[in-house]
Amino acid sequence: MRVPDEVRQCVAYLGLPDTAEDGRDAMLPKGTAFFVSVPSESVKDVEYIYVVTAKHVARALKHQQFLLRVNNTNGTATFVRSGDVRWWFHPTDESADVAVLRWAPPQFVQHKRVSVSMFLTDEIIRNKGIGTGDEVFITGLFVHLAGSARNLPIVRMGNIAMMPDEPVPTRMGLIDAYLIEARSIGGLSGSPAFVRETVPAGIGGFYLLGLMHGHWDIPPEARDGQVPQGDEEAQGKVNMGIAVVVPASKILEVLNQPSLVEIRKTRDEELRKQQMPILEDAMRDQAPNDKAPAPGHSENAPDRVTPPLEPSPSD
Repeated sequence: MRVPDEVRQCVAYLGLPDTAEDGRDAMLPKGTAFFVSVPSESVKDVEYIYVVTAKHVARALKHQQFLLRVNNTNGTATFVRSGDVRWWFHPTDESADVAVLRWAPPQFVQHKRVSVSMFLTDEIIRNKGIGTGDEVFITGLFVHLAGSARNLPIVRMGNIAMMPDEPVPTRMGLIDAYLIEARSIGGLSGSPAFVRETVPAGIGGFYLLGLMHGHWDIPPEARDGQVPQGDEEAQGKVNMGIAVVVPASKILEVLNQPSLVEIRKTRDEELRKQQMPILEDAMRDQAPNDKAPAPGHSENAPDRVTPPLEPSPSD
């Protein structure tokens, strides 16, 4: 299955500041992040951009100033320092391994984003028949070859192995998740996972299944005696070739929590005010046949035009 190039362009790398042997700025990688867009509810052509990753990756940054390694429009990678930022987590579900960050991307950053319209929902699952066996692809950081001049995201393939109707045990406790037949490796935590629908002929559409939590990795003491005696692999943490994916619906619940919705609405109101006609123009529009000019308006002066609203990529 050919994976669209745009998929790899929606990710960036997260890490802590470091110094290379030659003294240059470097990054100690902690995981992958990807960009998500939420359209404005009331202002045309405006969307709000968020950086999305796993909550355990955000916590691994230890509340320090961190780096986001992104590709430039000139073909090289650069670091964007975090400054004083706030991560947003699920408002009610502590086990949801999701963290989002409001972000206004600089003009020099080359990136794609995943619209919330691409998120897999229960309705899409029913209508498209998404289920076990459908192809899944994951893109993100490969720590052994991250790319020296620019980010080089790796793509890993798999299939949906199980769509549990009950919480899945993980090192973070019981979480809502999908299980996929694919090995998760260090650096892929926080990566987007996409699923492609199966169609009789041709290539079906794809949707954001969710984000990578990690591989099936449970310590022996959490397995309730289900480990066979003498099983050497089961005596420690073992990558079983089954990866855990946090559903896209959990990301959407974080993005749509009341505080973030209110921030977007406030920004929408600010943008709408920028589009409102000035008083003189409004008076002229309402009374086009009046011969008397509006106060302060010259008949010979060019019409005043409100500057067009430039789509704002972020709040």
